[in-house]
Amino acid sequence: MSAPLKELRFGVPESVHILLNARATAFDEDIGALARKILTDWAKREAHAHRVAARLFRNTGMQPELFGEDSEDDGSARKAPK
Repeated sequence: MSAPLKELRFGVPESVHILLNARATAFDEDIGALARKILTDWAKREAHAHRVAARLFRNTGMQPELFGEDSEDDGSARKAPK
């Protein structure tokens, strides 16, 4: 059973849209499914890189903090609107 999908809407440059559309058309794929696969593959690579970094930090005796020193860097603090 797959995880539920979340709606994500954003603009992309026209050249990116043309390339996505061309790929989807060439391989008879849905452009949304193609974009979802690309983002899923990217997220998996990012998660893997984070696990590798955390392991390297542990192996050197350092705390595997999320690459920042301030609490706001780890995403836990709300940033004031500009």
